[in-house]
Amino acid sequence: MVGGAGDDVYVRDNTSDVITETAGQGADTVQSSLTYTLVSNVENLALTGTTAINGTGNTLNNVLTGNSAANTLTGGDGNDTLNGGAGADTMAGGAGDDVYVRDNTGDVITETAGNGTDTVQSLLTYTLASNVENLTLTGTTAINGTGNSLNNVLTGNSAANTLTGGTGSDTYIFGRGYGVDTVVENDATVGNTDIASFMSGIAADQIWFQHVGNNLDVSIIGTPDHMVMQNWYLGSQYHIEQLKTADGKTLLDSRVENLVSAMAGFAPPGAGQTTLPPDYQSALSSTIAANWQ
Repeated sequence: MVGGAGDDVYVRDNTSDVITETAGQGADTVQSSLTYTLVSNVENLALTGTTAINGTGNTLNNVLTGNSAANTLTGGDGNDTLNGGAGADTMAGGAGDDVYVRDNTGDVITETAGNGTDTVQSLLTYTLASNVENLTLTGTTAINGTGNSLNNVLTGNSAANTLTGGTGSDTYIFGRGYGVDTVVENDATVGNTDIASFMSGIAADQIWFQHVGNNLDVSIIGTPDHMVMQNWYLGSQYHIEQLKTADGKTLLDSRVENLVSAMAGFAPPGAGQTTLPPDYQSALSSTIAANWQ
């Protein structure tokens, strides 16, 4: 089978099938009911049927998709996306910046050190495997995510998540619609800098700080979205060292209490109130400006 120009789809159901593609001739896909390794110049592989078969990529940026059985998907040198499907799959991305889609508790993800910056998109509670940097929780269920010893980027979904960093310099992503997330940090490593990164459209004067028990409650005004920094008041090892807005403002952990104290005399703005009322602005704007740099 020779597809020529265009985005071609090849259906492979015989071990003797031969597929030939030329470089630069579109984004091509093989649909295979048998174990298969992508030939040169073909980008994508989708395993079909219900048999436990395997798929292997090539040097391109591949999308490898399993079927409903237990598959082994192996990427090559490109920036690959591996989605095992419904079965308990084994996925190894190889070199490049790979993305793994995890939707089964039996899924196994394997990465080698130094092979790019990799991301797991997980529909279930998950702890990052070794040598994988980033974790994004998907779906709408309250699930949890845990990092490893690398510098991780941890992102929750729209439900109530618990995000636990490891011993690296971790970044926690937060924004409108993210729900109530609990951040667990317990890292006293000298030189590490953990960051809470707020999505675009959230300004420094839209972030509210409260001391609640042992925790620091950081919320986006006018919304039900809260980032609860667990045990903040029990010691600096529980701190996130920097909070950052998308427009370039940074708040250091050493300055957080200035905002907590200033805001303690006010109730947080109500639902739908996404800007500070005039009397709040008069009382708080100078403190906000002085501490968010």
